Amino acid sequence: MAKPDIRPLQLAGKDDRGSNYEWECFRTGTFILCYRNAGSSSGQHYHQGNADYKNPEIMYLLSGAAEIHWCPLEESEIRVETVNAPARVEIPVNIWHQLIAVTDCSFIELNTMNDVHIDSVRVWREDFEAGKR
Repeated sequence: MAKPDIRPLQLAGKDDRGSNYEWECFRTGTFILCYRNAGSSSGQHYHQGNADYKNPEIMYLLSGAAEIHWCPLEESEIRVETVNAPARVEIPVNIWHQLIAVTDCSFIELNTMNDVHIDSVRVWREDFEAGKR
């Protein structure tokens, strides 16, 4: 079963100034920087793989905490994963997902707004739970 891959970023260094984390990126171009208020929701959709940068969707949670609510399209049980920054989240195609900000948070999506428009199939949570896909 395909599922989100959530990985904490590895601490590379820390001192009295703060901390450093390293991450590797094979994508280039324009990306989206998002700020979300605690309690807000994003997503409620899935991707079909029509946009290379949504196959899979990759985001980096930079600050705060969020819940990823997700379910493969062929199933009906919505699962919840809590993500604490800093972390990398990868969501395969055909996985319905919703991000709920537990705290104020920020993240980078490694895709463009155009990728979102051409490869996001919106299914509101109530419709997903009712089986209206």
